[in-house]
Amino acid sequence: MPVYRSVCPLDCFDNCIWQVHVEDGKVVKIAGDPDFSPTKGFVCSKARKQIDRLYSPDRLLHPLRSVDGRWQKISWEQAYEIIADKLTSIIEKYGSQAILHHSGSGSNGILKTLDRRFFNALGGATVPAGSPCWGSGLAATEYDFGACMAHTWEDHTRAKTIILWGRDPFTTNPHLVPYLKEAQKNGAQITVINPIRVPTSELADRYVSLRPGTDGALALGMAHCILRERWLDWEFVRNHVEGFAEYARMVKNFPPEKVAKITGVSEETIVELAREYAIRKPSCIILGYGMQRYTNGGQTVRAINSLAAITGNIGVPGGGVNYAFLKAKQDLLKPIDGRELARKTRTVPFPTWGSSVLSTDDPPIKCIFVTRSNPVTQLPNTAKVVEAFKRTEFVVVIDFFLNDTADLADLVLPCTTVFEEEDIIYNSMNYHLAYAPQLVKPLGEAKSDPDIFMELAEYMGLQKFFNRSKAEWLREALEKAVEYGVTLERLKKEPVRNPLVRDVAWEDKKFLTPSGKFELYSERAAKDGLPPLPVYREPKENVADVQGATSEYPLQLITPHPAGRMHSQFLNLQSMEEAESLPSVEIHPETARQRYIRHGEEVIVESRHGQIRALAKISSAVRQDTVKIEQGWWIKEGGGVNFLTPEAVPDMGLGVPYYDCGCEIRKIY
Repeated sequence: MPVYRSVCPLDCFDNCIWQVHVEDGKVVKIAGDPDFSPTKGFVCSKARKQIDRLYSPDRLLHPLRSVDGRWQKISWEQAYEIIADKLTSIIEKYGSQAILHHSGSGSNGILKTLDRRFFNALGGATVPAGSPCWGSGLAATEYDFGACMAHTWEDHTRAKTIILWGRDPFTTNPHLVPYLKEAQKNGAQITVINPIRVPTSELADRYVSLRPGTDGALALGMAHCILRERWLDWEFVRNHVEGFAEYARMVKNFPPEKVAKITGVSEETIVELAREYAIRKPSCIILGYGMQRYTNGGQTVRAINSLAAITGNIGVPGGGVNYAFLKAKQDLLKPIDGRELARKTRTVPFPTWGSSVLSTDDPPIKCIFVTRSNPVTQLPNTAKVVEAFKRTEFVVVIDFFLNDTADLADLVLPCTTVFEEEDIIYNSMNYHLAYAPQLVKPLGEAKSDPDIFMELAEYMGLQKFFNRSKAEWLREALEKAVEYGVTLERLKKEPVRNPLVRDVAWEDKKFLTPSGKFELYSERAAKDGLPPLPVYREPKENVADVQGATSEYPLQLITPHPAGRMHSQFLNLQSMEEAESLPSVEIHPETARQRYIRHGEEVIVESRHGQIRALAKISSAVRQDTVKIEQGWWIKEGGGVNFLTPEAVPDMGLGVPYYDCGCEIRKIY
C-alpha cells in the first residue's frame, strides 16, 4: 500500500506531518510521521476526521444556486457567469469596496491566499480587520517586543519553571505535551493558570484558578512582589528595558492583598508564583489565547510580558513569553496575495462585524464572498451577523458542506480537501513548512480554492491577476526562502524548519521597538491613544465587582476550543458516541444546586444579547462564577453559542472579546 508524506492544513499549534496511506486511489489511513520530531508518530482525532470529511455523503460535490429557497445544481460555467455578472454590476454602480471578502484560516496553504489576490485585482475589497483568534495579544506583543517571536518547543525542555497561562496543550496542542513531560524530567515545575480546571492541570505541579478576565491583575500582583522583594534582574532592566521607573510606580498599587480580592487567588499563592518565576530560572511562560478574549485582553498580555522583562527571562534558553512565530513566517515568505494591486481597500472590525456590515455606507456592502471560514457560526452577536447576510444582495460561499454560513448564500461552490490538491502548508503558531501533494483525484466537480480564483480571474479578464501555474506561484512565494535553502524541490522531499526561527527568541536582545529595548512604557501605544503602561482594567461585562455585588447575569461565559474539532469544522462529522442533540453547558455543582438544575437536563442559557438551549453538565472543573460552552456548534445542529456573545471592541488589536460575556442559566419548567 503506497504511503505518502503530507501535512495537516488546520490552523493549529501542531501543524502535524502525516503519513497518508492510499489504496486503489482512496485515502484509507492517516498516521503521524515518526521521522518528524514534533509530530512524534501520532496524530489527534482531527486528522482522522479529515478522511471522514473527504468521503462524507453530505459533502458538496457540485456548484449550487439558491432558487426560491431550494438548492439547484448548476455547472461551473454557470456559476462563473453569475459571479462575473454580479460583481461587474456591483463594481460599476458602487465600486469594488461594496464587495466584502471574508477570508479565514480554516484551511491553510500558500496557494489559498490567491483568493485575496483576486479581490485585490478587482480594485480592492472591504475586508475584516483584526483577528477573532489572537488580535489583542498580538498587538500587545508588538508594543512590548516590537514583533511576535517565540522559543521552539525543544527549548522549553531547558526551563526550570513553566507557566501555562491560559494554554491547554492536552486539548489544543497535544504534540507539545511530550516536551513538557521531558522538561519535568529535567526538573521543571509546571503551573497552569486558568479559570477552568483544564485537562493539562493533571500534568501540572500546581493549578491556579482565578476569576475570569483578571489575569492582568494577577501578573501585576506578581510584579509587585518581585519588585518589593528585589527578585528582579537589575542588569537586564538597566540595559534592555524602557520605562521601568514609571512601571515600578504603577505596580506599587497592586499589593497581593488587593490582587487577591480582584482575582480570587490567595495572597500566599501570588507570592509563591512570583518567587518561583523570578528565582527558579530560567522561567518560561507559554500563552494561550483565552486570557486575551476580554475587553482588557491586550493589556493582560502586556502585563504578563512585563514579568519576563523585569526578571530577565527574555533572550535566555528556557525562557521567554511564547505567543506565536509570526515574524519568522512574514520574513521568510513573499506574499502572493496581490496587495499591491488594490487601488483602495476598506475594513470592517472583526469584533463588531455584524453591526459594522449593516451600517457601512458609501458604498454599502452589496456582496459578501466567504472563503475558508464559517462566520455565521463563529462571529460574535450571531443575530446581527445573520441579519447582515440576509440583507446583502449577493452572497457566495466556498466550502465542503452546507454549514450555517452556506445556508444563507445565493451560490455555494464546492472545494477540494487537502488530499485532492497541492500546496505548501505553514502557519504562524508553528515553525515548520511542509508540502502537501495531491494524493487522490477530486471527487465530483470539487475544485481547489486557487483553481476557482484563477479560473474566475481568467473568465473576467483580470489581467492584473497574472495567471500562472501553481508551481510558479509557489516558487514566487519562496523567492526569499530560497536564499536559506528552502526550495520547492526540497519541500517535496521533506518538511523544513523555518531557518529564521532560533531556539531562543530575542537572544541578541535587539528588540524591534522604537527604543530598541523591551518597552514597559510604550510611546507608540500612547500615540495610538492607549495607556503607555500595562494597566489593569476590569472586563466590560464584569459579572461581579471586587466587593462581590452580582449583576443580572452573574455567571461568566467561557467558550473554549473543543478537543475534537477546529472551531466549527467536523461538528457535522461526529460519531454516534459523540453526538448530542444540544451543546453542553458545564456548570459547578453548587451553581446548579442553587438553580435546581440536574445533570443532563435541558436548560436555557441567556445573556444580554440572546439565548440558547443546552444540556447541563455538572462539573467541579468550572468555578462557581463561571460556565463553559465549547464553541463551534452549528446553529442548524442546535448550537449557536455566539447568540450570547457581545459585540465589544477590546483595548487593542481588534481581537474579539468572546469571554467578556455575563450570562444566566435557567431551568426549564
